[in-house]
Amino acid sequence: MKIGRYSCVFLFFLASCMANRNGSEGQLYEVADSFATNYFNLRYKNACKFCTDASHQWLRFAASNVKQADLDVIHNTEEPAQIEVNEVNYTSDSTAVVNITVSNFLLMDSIESCGRMVKSAGFRLNAVIDQDKWLIRMEGLPQSGRRNHD
Repeated sequence: MKIGRYSCVFLFFLASCMANRNGSEGQLYEVADSFATNYFNLRYKNACKFCTDASHQWLRFAASNVKQADLDVIHNTEEPAQIEVNEVNYTSDSTAVVNITVSNFLLMDSIESCGRMVKSAGFRLNAVIDQDKWLIRMEGLPQSGRRNHD
């Protein structure tokens, strides 16, 4: 009988811990993947759906720097950018850092030059819970954490 009582206490404790973190891990992975897929394929308007309202200014900035030559490079590639969500590090109940690898994407280094295709690079995305769902919070344009650009 004691085992049953301890099992109930343990299950109650486990349920209360899980209740503290709104938004599921699966939803976080989905948001990170959807945001990154749209962002790295230059579909900034679609990327807005997966980030905080304050992040929209960064997407408008990124969109304002795309030149016709960049679009031509994207349209001439055989495959769109591919995203792999590697790991999630929770920094609190409502914040996380998502590590992703992006393959076959257009790297735009500066305003003066045309972008170039990159085979693979790693990025970190900050995520927050906003109204019970995970969203990406941009504090600038995504920067590659590891430089293995072609």
